[in-house]
Amino acid sequence: MKKIVPILAISSTIFFWGSSFPAMSFLLETSNPFILAAGRFSLAAFLSVIWCINNYKQKVKLNHLLRYFFAGFIGIFLYNVFLNHGQESVSAGASSFIVNCNPLFTALIGFFILKQKVSYIHWLGIIICMFGVGLISFDQEGGLKIGSGASLILFAAILTAIYFHLVKPLILIYGAITSTAYTIIFGTVPMLFWFPEMYNFISQSSNDIKLTYLWLAFFPTALGYLTWTYSVGYYGANKASLFLYLIPPISIILNFLWYEKNPSFITVIGGFIILLSVFFTLFLQQNKKESQHT
Repeated sequence: MKKIVPILAISSTIFFWGSSFPAMSFLLETSNPFILAAGRFSLAAFLSVIWCINNYKQKVKLNHLLRYFFAGFIGIFLYNVFLNHGQESVSAGASSFIVNCNPLFTALIGFFILKQKVSYIHWLGIIICMFGVGLISFDQEGGLKIGSGASLILFAAILTAIYFHLVKPLILIYGAITSTAYTIIFGTVPMLFWFPEMYNFISQSSNDIKLTYLWLAFFPTALGYLTWTYSVGYYGANKASLFLYLIPPISIILNFLWYEKNPSFITVIGGFIILLSVFFTLFLQQNKKESQHT
């Protein structure tokens, strides 16, 4: 039983997060990116507030609260703004592939800003990954020009990498769930401006749109973050992240089953190149570390 729970947790994360891309593409046909972001995180923010109230005895330093604010503003608010705007013109499968470049951008930020060492394996992976991104972007409206949908999603992946560096030290101090809760709260605060518009839109929408918003808010966002946090705690961040490369195939399958939309051949090839570059970069890097310790 103890082994089944972690498997269910990581499997749920993959399925929930994979379902978010088709759901977002469907909702963006009728709502704008800001309404989508507000609707998605309203429930998660509410649950996060309850968590923080119940754990009020855990004091958070002022400078750490400021770091949580920047992490939430960059990793939740700005990330969703760019991702949602990008998905207005980019398919669900293509966007899920591009976003999965973020582990390599995390290494780049560590090299240029934090002066961390980046191996030749990472550099090779980054080059191959960008080739895959370019191939997918070529198949999307506007290509990879600044302001195109693909470029906005690529920037969203970079924002995720920045968010990881901001919140990583806080997780070691306060734990994953508390850090996630504070990040979601601060990331949702800028969205409050669109809450009235979001409420009016959803209340007047069809049942399909209401159910999709409910699914996106509860499963990929609120429950998805919880199952991911548990998975990271059990498997460790490096091992758990390898499972996330199953998200794009899940997105493509669900996009076909739910909305009968197929990815183009170029998108599949480009996505395959991206997944291979990220997977083998982490795999080879892990093997290199293990060989150094033996």
